[in-house]
Amino acid sequence: MKSGRWAGAGAMASRRAWLFAVAALLASLLAGACGKRAAVATGGAAAWRFAVVCDTQGNPRDGTVVNEAVARTIAEDIVRERVDFVLMGGDLVNGWFRNGGVSFPEQYAIWKRAMAPLLQGGVRIFPVRGNHDHGPERTVLPPLPAQHEPAPGDLERLEKAYREAVTGGLPGNGPAGAKGLTYGFVHKNALVVALDEYAGGEHRVPQAWLDAQLARADGRHVFAYGHEPAFETIHKDNLAAFPEARDRFWDSLGAAGARVYFCGHDHIYNRAAVADRQGREIRQVIAGTGGGALKSWPGSYPDPRVRGEGHSERHHGYLLVTVDGPRATVEWRAIVDPGGPGGEVSWQVPDSFSYDLRAPQAAAQAVAE
Repeated sequence: MKSGRWAGAGAMASRRAWLFAVAALLASLLAGACGKRAAVATGGAAAWRFAVVCDTQGNPRDGTVVNEAVARTIAEDIVRERVDFVLMGGDLVNGWFRNGGVSFPEQYAIWKRAMAPLLQGGVRIFPVRGNHDHGPERTVLPPLPAQHEPAPGDLERLEKAYREAVTGGLPGNGPAGAKGLTYGFVHKNALVVALDEYAGGEHRVPQAWLDAQLARADGRHVFAYGHEPAFETIHKDNLAAFPEARDRFWDSLGAAGARVYFCGHDHIYNRAAVADRQGREIRQVIAGTGGGALKSWPGSYPDPRVRGEGHSERHHGYLLVTVDGPRATVEWRAIVDPGGPGGEVSWQVPDSFSYDLRAPQAAAQAVAE
């Protein structure tokens, strides 16, 4: 009996040891998985930066196709800020509209000349098309006067010139018909999604493709950008032309944890908070201040869900984004004094905001102007 009791106790001890070992293994695997997810969210590395520039085109009324002075000034400042890359939000050139007879390849050659500080400094540029890089609007705006209609074959030549000038080396993972135009990539602790809002029909994003991209967010920062605002500010030709599709787009960003959408088109700086249909707040940041002629805004949004937080129509400039683990800070850097011949350019940050992935809402700092 005694030996039997000791034999039973030994078996029980062996089973307990086996259970403890299995539990330890499961805990180790779970900790590793959680640690991996936390590392994705926080990056586990030093802070890094990128820039967003939109609407570098010239003024159609004075015959310029690129605002070279402003675009180059911005490019030089970006180099000094030591960014990892630049997101270019469309309307690189005047393109098809009032271009003074400058050929499409030459227009993009002028744009690349303005971007020389970046290109020569080894800073990668990730562009998307704007309406000037694509063609006339045919959905919500009145028909163009006949004298402004592109000549037969012009739009095909424009796309060819765009692709040859700027899409070499870009990720080729876009949807059918938009490879090199729409694409996504992961950089450190961020997922970046570049959206062409024309290839699948104007004022639309490729939602099925986007959903697949957002599925790999996995706790990362999500930075989506395109040319057109999702919510109307000045121009009526934007993603709000198809409100249900726009709302699905906004919901998908919110579900993926995105806190900001970058765009241009309107030649102003404007920051607004808009909740998706589940109440998740995302900021639309319009930074169409890369060189195009600045516009005025009456100060109201057609959609009552939009809450304005920052605005300026007085300066050209660009966005500088700093990512530090789960925290990101977006600054609008404005050229408050272009300096003139031999003079030093003066920069200010009239508006900035930050968010933290660990918090449900982004903290905002009001515009200083």
